[in-house]
Order: sequence, then C-alpha cells, then structure tokens
Amino acid sequence: MRSASMVVSFSWGLASLKDKPLRYVGISAAIFVRYFIGLFHFFAGINKFRNGWMWSDALKIVFETRIADLQKLDMNAIESFGLLYLQNFAVPFHLPIAQIIGLGEFYVGIACFIGLTSRWAGGLAFFLMFNFAIGGYYDASLLPLMALALVLVFAPTGHWLGLDRRMAAKYPNAIWFR
Repeated sequence: MRSASMVVSFSWGLASLKDKPLRYVGISAAIFVRYFIGLFHFFAGINKFRNGWMWSDALKIVFETRIADLQKLDMNAIESFGLLYLQNFAVPFHLPIAQIIGLGEFYVGIACFIGLTSRWAGGLAFFLMFNFAIGGYYDASLLPLMALALVLVFAPTGHWLGLDRRMAAKYPNAIWFR
C-alpha cells in the first residue's frame, strides 16, 4: 500500500523551480488544467441550474431536437448508436440525467477548486463529456476537453496543491484521495 508521502515528493518554492524546472512547469500546468476544468464545469452547472434544466423538460426538448437532426442524416455506426442512446435511454430518463449532469458539474467544479477527490472529479468530467459525445453533442472543443480531464485522472494534482494530500495522510486506505 502506498502512503501519501510516497505519492507526493514535490514542494512549492524557488528551490524546487531551480532544482527541476521542467517538473515545476509541468506540475503548474496540470494544476492550471484542474482549475480550468473546474471553472468550465462549475459554470456549466450554474447555467443548468439557472435555466431550470434539473427539474424541467428542457433537456428532453434538446434530446428530441437532436433525434430529429440525427434522423435526417445518412448516419455512420457511431451516429446511429447515438440515436438509439437518445431514443431508448436519454429521453425516457431525461430528468434524472439532467440532475446527474447538473450536480455532477457542480461537484467537478468544487472538487477541482479545492483539490479534493480531484482524480475522481477528472473521471466524472471525462464521463460526462463522453456521454455528451455519445448523444451527438460533439464539436472540435470536446476532444481536447476530454483529454484535459484525463490529465486530472492520472496526475495527483490535489496532492500538489489541494486537500487530497492532507486527506490521504489522514485516511491512507481511502481510494478517494489518491
């Protein structure tokens, strides 16, 4: 079993910058990615809350519009899977999906801001964006955002700057803070 001290061997400061500048810049960039993903998802959650998506048929209307758009296309296998996904899963369960998306985006935002369960937040961010893509909501920005979310899954950014290090030291067997 890895202890919290084995996961993190980094400290902020001029000495660390001088000793290993590339590592310092890489860690700083990963933490910037965490704040960027957090900001993106937090404001997306606020938007869904303000527009009533979490308790209305707004998402169902969006899904039905997307179904109509997809039915007009000569679809490939991925697009036809997206159509089936929307028709048989997303539309019937639009309200719990809207709540999971809205609350999930709030969670990702807050967890990324404070560096608590940051790897899980990155995983949820990836999962949410992957499901958007399955539903046919993809554009050029989705792939890079998904890649950035994976950075959070694999880099212990909450240990470098956040609460994960402290919580992992207090609860060494908990998977949430690794």
